[in-house]
Amino acid sequence: MTGHTAPTGVDSNALAEEDRDRFSGLPARQQPDWPDREVLRKTLDALPPQDLVSRASVAELRRELANLDAGGGLILQLGDCVENIETDVNASTRNMIAFLTHFRSHLRTRTGRHVVGVGRLAGQYAKPRSADHEIVNGVSLPSFRGPIVNSHQPTPQARRPSPDRVALAHAAAQTSYAAIADYHRATANLDPIWTSHEMLLLDYELRYLRRSEGDGHHLATAHWPWIGARTRQLDGAHIAVAATLSNPVSVKIGPDTAPEEAAELAAVLNPRDEPGKLTFIARLGHRNTDRLGPIVRSVHRRVEHVHWISDPMHGNTVQGVHGFKTRHVEHIITELTQFQEIVVAHGRRPAGLHLEATPEDVHECTENSHEPQDPARYRTLLDPRLNPEQTARVLSHWSV
Repeated sequence: MTGHTAPTGVDSNALAEEDRDRFSGLPARQQPDWPDREVLRKTLDALPPQDLVSRASVAELRRELANLDAGGGLILQLGDCVENIETDVNASTRNMIAFLTHFRSHLRTRTGRHVVGVGRLAGQYAKPRSADHEIVNGVSLPSFRGPIVNSHQPTPQARRPSPDRVALAHAAAQTSYAAIADYHRATANLDPIWTSHEMLLLDYELRYLRRSEGDGHHLATAHWPWIGARTRQLDGAHIAVAATLSNPVSVKIGPDTAPEEAAELAAVLNPRDEPGKLTFIARLGHRNTDRLGPIVRSVHRRVEHVHWISDPMHGNTVQGVHGFKTRHVEHIITELTQFQEIVVAHGRRPAGLHLEATPEDVHECTENSHEPQDPARYRTLLDPRLNPEQTARVLSHWSV
């Protein structure tokens, strides 16, 4: 079994300057307005050059995903909305590993299927936002875009994008990968934890994009990056970078995704129709699941090998009566159930699910009309997460 830690040496195939310039010249949404890009450049150049994940481990994940359908396996992808780098990162990572492995075993026992465990882990530091500014305590502030960009603290200075935070986030990723390596050593690497995050902050991702003349470029920040619903433009930089990767990639699709757009994304991101290369993550909302069927039909007229997994969280966010953003567990379950029914009805196999969830005893998602109101139990940096009991309830509705 191949190791899942980064090599100790420097990858000599760093991205060529002309490639970096090409990507940087494309439109890229959801990027911070850095006060001084020269300071950002110097910060990025000073980051440790070592890969966080190896080419060999990415190839191993590709093989596992390629064999998923033949074995009837499932994907369980879960973790924080956004990781907190201002805490004990080692302890948080170990807790998340224990949480993920517990529910991987739980789902495996329930279904009798092999389950691939994927964490929103060791890099989920940047977040897209629907608006550049938000109102906090009656004051308009720049939106919190994740701890790699700015602070969640509600002051103008804290919300100013800071290159120093890029260095802090990368150090947190190194700490997380060290904890993951400890887990793999302790388990003889027989049941690996794979890492994923939204490939959003392009300046940072390009710093760790390695050129290859073979099977695509190697993104050395995560095993399995995804492209969010707000940055999946076919003419944009995020899709252009993803199209060059040897890593498996996922794309989130929402209720605004046209079937033809999804089909074109599939053709661009998996032009050789390779098993294990591409996954679509459906995040439609429980009232919009009827839009999934035409998307599935359109995609499979162009590309055969696509995995379909459900993110029943992001389309179901509402404002609670006590002022907290929340998600109703019942809506999450409704979307997950309908997702499975629709994919099966179109002759395809639902491959798994993607949840924002935490091992902490929080109350952020609404259940049985009991909305969050205690700030001490609402601890997310941004979006509401399932607690362990709610996670178990949602997983009990996986039926295929």
